[in-house]
Amino acid sequence: MPHANGPAEKLTLRELEVLKLIASGLSTKEIASSLKITFKTAACHRMRMMDKLAIHRVADLTRYAIRHGYVDLGGNGSPGERQAELFERIKTTETTYRKAIEDYGAFIKDRPSLGPNNPDGVTGARRLRQAEEAAHEEYHAALIALKNFLLREGN
Repeated sequence: MPHANGPAEKLTLRELEVLKLIASGLSTKEIASSLKITFKTAACHRMRMMDKLAIHRVADLTRYAIRHGYVDLGGNGSPGERQAELFERIKTTETTYRKAIEDYGAFIKDRPSLGPNNPDGVTGARRLRQAEEAAHEEYHAALIALKNFLLREGN
């Protein structure tokens, strides 16, 4: 994607997915329904994304998405290319998710060596658990994106 070293690198895959849906004209309620998340979660993704990008109007988010190639304006690649891109995204996010699970598991296994009152044990566990949850969310979003693509292409 044509956004190397830009603010979009700070966005999670889920936030990018929300950005694409906003740019395609969906309301926050429709985004929540589409992604099978609560309205509040969808609104939170939107708020965080707007803060990260320092963009505070939906029209400006849409312009940003178009400018940076997140919105398909038609004719930009074949369905086969899109499917290959989605499969690659799934492989990448699955690898990240597996690594996060391993890191969290290894930490929990070694945690007793830190001692029960060591604040690094609590902080480290929380940080690794949050990383594992974020990786799971991104992997799940990639799977949903592929499912939606395949359902659209099958029609």
